[in-house]
Amino acid sequence: MKKIILTGMIAATLGLFNTANAEGMDPAALKNVYDITRNTAGLMSYCVDKGFLKADSIDNAKKMVAYVAAIPGGVDTRDGDKREAMGREGNVLNDDGNVVALEKEAPQGLQAWCQQADEGIRQGLTSIGQ
Repeated sequence: MKKIILTGMIAATLGLFNTANAEGMDPAALKNVYDITRNTAGLMSYCVDKGFLKADSIDNAKKMVAYVAAIPGGVDTRDGDKREAMGREGNVLNDDGNVVALEKEAPQGLQAWCQQADEGIRQGLTSIGQ
């Protein structure tokens, strides 16, 4: 189950973007989206450092972070730097709240995960007109 959560993280986050501007969205859900997006930005840096992606993947992840941070009503961004730093080290929080190494947990392998996450971000940006 944890492995499924890791690989589905990007898709789940991007799926929320369609409803993110809905009036009255739960602040905890918005914080979760922001934290995941910041962690993903760090993971994109990790993937670039590993040679799996190009630098524009980092730029795209940062665009997604900016989009989420600008959601009306205010997003709790307190843990963002910590989540992004965790991602730059190749780590994510699993569904139990434990820090895990993506390299060991991605069932399809790190390179494939990086490429799938990058594609998910690109599709997400397209869906929000970015």
